[in-house]
Amino acid sequence: MEQSKIIKGIITSIFDAFQSGDTGEIEKHLHDEASVWDVFTPEIIIGRKNLEDFHNRDQEQKESRGKLSIMLEEPLVREWKDIAVATYCLEFEYQEPNALKGKVRITDVFVLENEQWKIFHHHEGVVP
Repeated sequence: MEQSKIIKGIITSIFDAFQSGDTGEIEKHLHDEASVWDVFTPEIIIGRKNLEDFHNRDQEQKESRGKLSIMLEEPLVREWKDIAVATYCLEFEYQEPNALKGKVRITDVFVLENEQWKIFHHHEGVVP
């Protein structure tokens, strides 16, 4: 399978897992030393334990809102040896209670480790 299709599949599975509350599915795609700049969290999150804690808190905030819909744009994936960068936008909308919607730009840096692509850094920023 073409590497960019594999990476796009990982990205889709992560957001599907977020919606269903399956944090284990998210974390299996992260490098042990992965870092995240989350759109709703001011500090950078680094490493397996911190990311597990973050994902649990993130699920709590999701559950405090209404139904969530997510629309992913087609990721642009660029590869170089054992590194790949995926850039894409995501639109989200939470229904009441605590309704919220927006558009986020995302960059994921992947590393190929033991023949598996893992996210080494995930960066989100609100589209102005």
